[in-house]
Amino acid sequence: MAIAKYARKHGEELRKAARSALPYVQNRGIGMKLVDLNGLESDEVSSSYFRQMAHGDTLTVARVEVHEGEVTQAHSHDSEEVIFVLKGAWRFNLPDGEVIVRSNQMLFIPPGVEHSSEVLEDTIAIDICSKARSDWQSGTDKSLHSNPGQNLWAV
Repeated sequence: MAIAKYARKHGEELRKAARSALPYVQNRGIGMKLVDLNGLESDEVSSSYFRQMAHGDTLTVARVEVHEGEVTQAHSHDSEEVIFVLKGAWRFNLPDGEVIVRSNQMLFIPPGVEHSSEVLEDTIAIDICSKARSDWQSGTDKSLHSNPGQNLWAV
């Protein structure tokens, strides 16, 4: 009981100490890697789209936090993409129509398929691409993302 009480009171201190003791990305031999998202910096894709990413030899995985109203312009890429929504709702526009991905649902988008999206509720998701996304690493994809509602102001 005393340990649980101490952990509740000092949890953040303990987490910070644990993070400082280990590197955020540890190479584990034979190409294996352990990544601690708690310590990775967040990349600001736009003022309402934040991404933490890790890259393997053939995969890119990102934890994304996107706010309601965020729009991704129509695009395609040569990697398969899986969007796993942990919390929220995200609408994707695909050639076959639109689909809304909600908490605990996944959308698989094949390579080469044009898609766009709009975030319907503040969302946390895991985005997985079957090839390493050099456009994410360089930031050249940032122009695809925007939140039109953030630029509105009263006259």
